[in-house]
Amino acid sequence: MSVETAYEHFFKPEVRKQGREDLAEGLAVMSVGGDARIEGYVKASKPHKVLFVAENIASNTFAVDCSCPSATKGTFCRHIWAMLLLTEKKHPDFLDSKTNLEKGSLFTVVESPFKAKQAEFKKQQYQKQKERAKIQRQEIKNKAKGLSSKTTKGTTFSQDVNAAFAFFSVNGFPMENTLNEESLKDAKKVLARVFHPDKGGTHDEAVILNYHYQILMDYLT
Repeated sequence: MSVETAYEHFFKPEVRKQGREDLAEGLAVMSVGGDARIEGYVKASKPHKVLFVAENIASNTFAVDCSCPSATKGTFCRHIWAMLLLTEKKHPDFLDSKTNLEKGSLFTVVESPFKAKQAEFKKQQYQKQKERAKIQRQEIKNKAKGLSSKTTKGTTFSQDVNAAFAFFSVNGFPMENTLNEESLKDAKKVLARVFHPDKGGTHDEAVILNYHYQILMDYLT
């Protein structure tokens, strides 16, 4: 059953029309696709984060939410519709057997006790990434002086650069062939409004964005 058939009665006709236009213009971006969870955002003058969550793979109901003002008032907005259409195209397995959806408050859900441990783990990983970045910057200086580019940990600058390119690409900003300081700053500016905790994102998402941004800035310089 198509998205149009299964869920159209939840959305006003004009909202569905706007969502189709957003999808057609390439404004909807999926950053996480799973059988029980979909994450993404819709680009606009103020990008809005969209989240779909099912209790488990076999659930026939899933909750949807968006960080836009309309959705915070409890309505099914154009951004949710655009993401539904994108999910149908890119990750249809999520929609299998799911015949009902409900408006949730997914950006204000109280975190489980395990979240603190996860946050601490990510913090530790970020510190390791910072150390790697420091080593990589030294590698560049060494290369400029004609010194060995080997490090004690065997890290290579190109691996993290490729990871940074992949991060921006999956979030709607492929720039492997067009990288420059202006395009990188523009991409960060848009994504910062998506991943900032005040906009429905998390501290960890903002940290990861800043890390990959700095890697590419170092690469440019």
